[in-house]
Amino acid sequence: MKLGVVLSGGGAKGAYEAGFLKALSELNIQPDAIAGTSIGAITGAICSANIDIHKSADIVEKLWLELARETALQFDKKKLHLNLIDVISFFAPIPQTNIVKIINSLKISLSKEGILTNLPLINRLQKYAPPEMLKTGLPFYVGYSKSYGNFLDLLHFLNLKEIDAEYKKIQDLSDNEIHKAIMASAALPLLFDAIEVEGEHKRDGCLASQKEEWGNTPAYPLVKYEKCTHLIICHLNKGSSFNRLNPIFKNIPIIEIRPNENIFNNSLDSLSFKIEKIKEWMDFGYKDSIKILKDSIETIKLIQKRKAMEMLSDYSIEKLKNRNFKLNFDD
Repeated sequence: MKLGVVLSGGGAKGAYEAGFLKALSELNIQPDAIAGTSIGAITGAICSANIDIHKSADIVEKLWLELARETALQFDKKKLHLNLIDVISFFAPIPQTNIVKIINSLKISLSKEGILTNLPLINRLQKYAPPEMLKTGLPFYVGYSKSYGNFLDLLHFLNLKEIDAEYKKIQDLSDNEIHKAIMASAALPLLFDAIEVEGEHKRDGCLASQKEEWGNTPAYPLVKYEKCTHLIICHLNKGSSFNRLNPIFKNIPIIEIRPNENIFNNSLDSLSFKIEKIKEWMDFGYKDSIKILKDSIETIKLIQKRKAMEMLSDYSIEKLKNRNFKLNFDD
């Protein structure tokens, strides 16, 4: 058995995943490999670097309480100022030639810059999941997508234009590229800069292939490359369209943790890093996960036991056949 854990993206709603990890820790469920996108990539990095689920769960809970008490989303004042100037100048009632308007519109749409700084998260990664720990940690994949500039990236985010998901194993990167790839996985268009990873600009994996959540719920590389035999997936959206019936997951037992539809009911929840919300979502993540995991694991154990008995029976029969043993019911 090789267990893969998948952590979906969802901004501040990722506090739910802290409760999920607490449940894994309490039930002594140790992952063998991790994959995550966006805030799931930040959380996954901590799980990978610290390896032991008990230690990881404690650190992730601490991280979320830190983010809730501080200003997790901070404006980059210089970029905000420059972007506002670009937008205002484009719409301002000042005589402009068509060429100038075209240049300004291209500048805005092709820009790969955002208005928020990612320093609070980078500082946490350096503190809790430095490159040297990730290099020797659990196999860890992030989901991200190629950036084509704010305009097209926004169309991908709104699912108005399709783009394929990309996955990267963090252990395959150089030390200088590791945190870049993780932060690229969490770089939403307009909010954060696209980040150059191995010579190409990348952005949040949730932009990619939203019809089957391939980018936002990167289970694919754990099955394809890590050969995980079991998966536990923590979603941050009740209506996640992740397709567990896809042929790639044939014969792979999958446990999905999904939040109740009443937990996240505001479109701005992803940006709400308020202490009361964070604590509430962590608690919901823990309670939902404990209930689902306890029931599911008992079922999986019964299935595995039955399969083991079937394999033993088949082996015994073959062994008897090889010895030319036959049962004669004619007498």
